[in-house]
Amino acid sequence: MPVRCYIALGGNVGDVEGGFRAALAELAKTPGIDAVEMSSVFRTQPVGQWAGSEFLNAAAGLTCSLEPLGLLEALQQLERNTGPRTGPRWGPRALDLDLIFFGDQTVDHPRLQVPHPACWYRRFVLDPLSEIAGDWPHPTKGLTVAQLRERLLRRPLRLALAGGAPATRRRLIRLLHGPGVEITPWVSGGDGWQTSPGDVPEVLAWLGPAEDDPSLRFDQLPLVPRLDMSAVADQAVFLRDVIHSALG
Repeated sequence: MPVRCYIALGGNVGDVEGGFRAALAELAKTPGIDAVEMSSVFRTQPVGQWAGSEFLNAAAGLTCSLEPLGLLEALQQLERNTGPRTGPRWGPRALDLDLIFFGDQTVDHPRLQVPHPACWYRRFVLDPLSEIAGDWPHPTKGLTVAQLRERLLRRPLRLALAGGAPATRRRLIRLLHGPGVEITPWVSGGDGWQTSPGDVPEVLAWLGPAEDDPSLRFDQLPLVPRLDMSAVADQAVFLRDVIHSALG
C-alpha cells in the first residue's frame, strides 16, 4: 500500500538548487516512488562549527510503495551520485537528503529513525515542510508540522534543563546564555510536570538521572518538548546546535 512520505533537502556546495531538482527528478524515476513535489527553497544559517557557509534547504513530498529502508537506500544513492563527501561528517555538502516522515510509521533501526529525531526542533526542516505539509501530524509528538513550527517562534525561546547534576546545569546555563533564548533549570512538581501548561518550554533537555531528584524520570517530562541527551558526550556543543536550529 503506497504511503505519503516527506524528506528534507539541504546543501551548501555548488549549484544546490539545481542539485535539489535533479535529485528529485531522479527520485521520481525510481520504481515504487511517484508524485514528487518540492517546497520553496529557503536560505538558512549553517548549524555546527564545521558546517561551512550559508545553506539552502527545502522539503519534498512523495508517494512511496517501498519499505522504509528501501527509500533510505534510494536517498543515499542520490547523495552518493553527487560525489564523495570529504571533510568532517557535518561539514559542507552538495546534497543532504533526510527521511522525515514515512506515513504515520515509527521506525527504530540502526540505520534509520523515523520520524527524524531532530525534525521537531529544526526550523530549517519545519519552515519548508510547513509549505507542503503544514497539517501533517507528527506520529509521536501529536502536533502538526505547522504547530511544531509555531512553538519555535516565541521569543525568547525557552530551553529548560532537567536531570543531571546541579553543577552541570549551572555550567550549561552559563555557557549557552545568549540573545533570543532563556535557559533555566526545569522546576517540576511531584509528578515531573510543571504546574502551569504555559510554563512548558519549547525545548526540555534531559541530561540524565538527576542527582538532586532521583525520582524524576525522562518519561515523566512533557512529551512535546522533551529531548533525551543522556548519552550525548558534549552536551554544551549539542545544545548550542539545538538552539541555533530552533531559533532559525
